[in-house]
Amino acid sequence: MAVTGSSERRFELRLQPTPTRDGWGFTLYETNGAQQSRLVLSVPAARAARFRHCVTDAVTASGYQRITVNPRRKQPFNLSQGPGVLLALTVGAALPIRKPERRFAVERWICAFSSEEALYWYAQTDGASEGRALRALRLLAAED
Repeated sequence: MAVTGSSERRFELRLQPTPTRDGWGFTLYETNGAQQSRLVLSVPAARAARFRHCVTDAVTASGYQRITVNPRRKQPFNLSQGPGVLLALTVGAALPIRKPERRFAVERWICAFSSEEALYWYAQTDGASEGRALRALRLLAAED
């Protein structure tokens, strides 16, 4: 993995297995390199199945092998800034959408962002106006 600068955001992805170990939910934290971390999103196992491809894409983009994403993993994944921001935006914007076609359209649209666009929208979704910014993302990505 590449060494990152101190100003670059880092993310920690923690998988939360179901009691039967046949599936998993996940939480994503933004870390500052020290002991402080901030919860970005939490997805229960019942809703996480629709985002497994996003999680595995973020994990592989951060240098891990795809096979390491499984319910038996105990250690968190340390994601670099790009994949972490894209995962946070994609899941945050697509989580409330029920129609699969529309959810995939939002996911495709966000995954096509440049790093500057992704950081801009991530900054917009951080703070009190998070709901409005995520709604704006969904409206802009809608093909209806």
